[in-house]
Amino acid sequence: MSQSSSSSPRSSSAIVYGIVDLSLAALYLYLFLVLLPSRSGAFTASAVVFSGVVALGGVGMLIPRRWGRRVATISASLMLLTCLVLLGLLVASAAYLHGIYGGVGQAGVVLAFIAAALTVQFVGLAPALQLGYLWRTRHDA
Repeated sequence: MSQSSSSSPRSSSAIVYGIVDLSLAALYLYLFLVLLPSRSGAFTASAVVFSGVVALGGVGMLIPRRWGRRVATISASLMLLTCLVLLGLLVASAAYLHGIYGGVGQAGVVLAFIAAALTVQFVGLAPALQLGYLWRTRHDA
């Protein structure tokens, strides 16, 4: 493969995905560190690492190199995996609340399912679309 094909300019879609990733990383940091601060160091560290992974994915989408594409693919895959883990934990919480508290825990079940729906929108949608784009354009790189 020639040098020109591995450093071809990125499409406008790749630039948009890169900007979306960088914006989401900044939003996640603001959300976790300013709006919802935690006293737990592990939570804060996890939030910073998660935001860093998202930001790396954005940088990977903006850099017209093969390694940038790999970084973006790994980042989007990790975000999607994180979304699936969060969904599993929320569904397990809903099942626990329903099983232990029955009708009284119904409000907790509803809140857990609302949180699951928001998780899909705010954590899972962008990486799923980004992976679809990277999959469709995999032979162009």
